[in-house]
Amino acid sequence: MAGAEALAGVEIWQVALDRSADMDDYATTLDDRERARAAGFAGTAERRRYLVSHAAVRRILARRMRVRPADVRIAVGRHGKPYSPERPDIQWNLSHSGELALVAVAPDRSVGVDVERVRPELDRAAFAARFFPPEDVAYIDRSPERFALVWARRESCVKAAGGRLTQGLRLPVSGPSPQLVRDPAGILPGAWLVLDIPVPPGFRAALAISV
Repeated sequence: MAGAEALAGVEIWQVALDRSADMDDYATTLDDRERARAAGFAGTAERRRYLVSHAAVRRILARRMRVRPADVRIAVGRHGKPYSPERPDIQWNLSHSGELALVAVAPDRSVGVDVERVRPELDRAAFAARFFPPEDVAYIDRSPERFALVWARRESCVKAAGGRLTQGLRLPVSGPSPQLVRDPAGILPGAWLVLDIPVPPGFRAALAISV
């Protein structure tokens, strides 16, 4: 797990998920709900990524809370956003794609993070034209890198708001980073400062902070 980088007052941790350690070692830090979720993955790679990323979240939060990772209590909100019942002042979010995970931690501010692996083999033009606002479609212009970036920006806003992905499909997010994003239709209430996150080649990532 790499050290944290600060971005707009938010800690961003990059976590490599291609770990070869015994998965049982990671599972011991998780709670019953997380272990049950991990056991439900059919593939070994998916289970490993889940265990490593969620164990990393617990280790990061444990340092702030000054408890053992296994003692960090995590609950899940209406649309799956995690939070700590004992420490509502610590906001965090997790995203992973392929062998990379990002963890964002912020004090007293709702935060969302998303990382996307660039998928040049997929043609997303029709999807973008159907669901995204015209300015985002023009910005993407069939570029898989730009599609991944626009998707990461959009999903980070939805996660910061604790909403559903369908609520954020029309968000205009193709402006330069950093940018202030609001939903002109009011489907996803709130406003977010959205920033691109430097990540390894082949990925795009973004952070959204409530303002």
